[in-house]
Amino acid sequence: MNRMHLTVFKSLTALVLALTLSACFLSPYKLEVRQGNYLDQDMLMKLKPDMTKDQVTFILGTPLVIDPLTPNNWNYVYLSGAAGDVKRERTIVVVFEENLLKRLEGDVTVEGWSEQ
Repeated sequence: MNRMHLTVFKSLTALVLALTLSACFLSPYKLEVRQGNYLDQDMLMKLKPDMTKDQVTFILGTPLVIDPLTPNNWNYVYLSGAAGDVKRERTIVVVFEENLLKRLEGDVTVEGWSEQ
């Protein structure tokens, strides 16, 4: 009976050791990261020159960045990717003059707006 217990104990020890070592080679799951403002073409098509800041906010949402040094430039940035490998998908700058929309800059492909 002693010998049987020893065999079972060795088998269980080998199994636990094998499972423990195999866990060392697994890579952790990296969650997909999506941050910022997702802007599609339909949203950009709704923008018209001389819209107010409130109207632009209604269509595009709150900008990710409003630089205090240039408060008339609103930056909409969209980032995506796995943790540790985040990349910028799209950047759009909405430029106001006297609180009215004047132009779009960045990754803009809407006809009638300047591309820069």
